[in-house]
Amino acid sequence: MKYYPININLKHRRCLIVGGGAVAFRKMNRLLECFATVTVISPQFDPEFLDKPQPKGIELIQRTIRNHDLDGFFMVFATTNDAQVNQCISEWAQKKNILCNIADNPETSDFTLPSIIEQGDLNITISTNGKSPALSRHIRKQLVNTFGDEYALFLVIMGNLRDILSTQQLSQDERKKKYHTLIDMQLIHRIKEKDINHISSILFDVTGYTLDEIVHQEVVDRIKYTAT
Repeated sequence: MKYYPININLKHRRCLIVGGGAVAFRKMNRLLECFATVTVISPQFDPEFLDKPQPKGIELIQRTIRNHDLDGFFMVFATTNDAQVNQCISEWAQKKNILCNIADNPETSDFTLPSIIEQGDLNITISTNGKSPALSRHIRKQLVNTFGDEYALFLVIMGNLRDILSTQQLSQDERKKKYHTLIDMQLIHRIKEKDINHISSILFDVTGYTLDEIVHQEVVDRIKYTAT
């Protein structure tokens, strides 16, 4: 199997999770972080689902899954511990042209979920095309300390800077050159070292703007006190 890598916008998309255990709970939270609208159907729910008020965008339905429950959903996740139920969900989804993921069974899934390293807007995904999720997790553990909060802060700066430079009379190539120069001048490393003066100097030399002119004070404070 060869999967096509893709980052997909799930905002306001209807996603269905079948199952009420720990796997379902993790998938629910991940989908909610992406602003999806989530329905979870299961005869029983782990306490995590019920111990606190349901967040916005979530619906819990406590009963067994039915074929028509899949109608209108963009994708479905089958996380039950019953292989026969999961297979039924896969077959129903296929007939309805709904993307389906079967937990721990890539052979019957339309897509798999990679291991993720996430720092702010930086997302690094690791996949073995379903051959060895354990290896994906192992590689993630090796890389997670390499990409710290400095990358998230760098992307906050770059995002604001892109908005600023887009208002100037600069060609796309000129803007790209500035972005690459900031990377080549080790701005990320300076953020990690909390070197505010050097960061501001680099930004001004390359763009004509200081750090304080690009980001809010709370971001400056994060660089000073939380980047490691």
